[in-house]
Amino acid sequence: MLSKIFYPSSVAVVGASRTRGKIGNEILRNLIYSGYRGGIYPVNPNAEAILGLKAYPTVKEIPYSVDLAIIAVPAKIVPSIMKDCVEKGVKGAVIISSGFSEV
Repeated sequence: MLSKIFYPSSVAVVGASRTRGKIGNEILRNLIYSGYRGGIYPVNPNAEAILGLKAYPTVKEIPYSVDLAIIAVPAKIVPSIMKDCVEKGVKGAVIISSGFSEV
């Protein structure tokens, strides 16, 4: 089960950004330039494409199977993103958000 997190065949980056320096852009950039060979799906409701990749408004609208969702959005919307991931059948998730009372 953990293999889909450590060795995903496809990754959705939820909170992908067109703005360099934002975490969603850096995660996407790292996946692209690291040589990752699986599917990479940026998720951003306000973008048609990011770094040359087609962007999707929601995880549920990605027409392919998704092994891993990397979620880089504000904490208050993480629960709804996780619900979408469950409904989509995403196998694993990594949440990179602040605002969960961690400090």
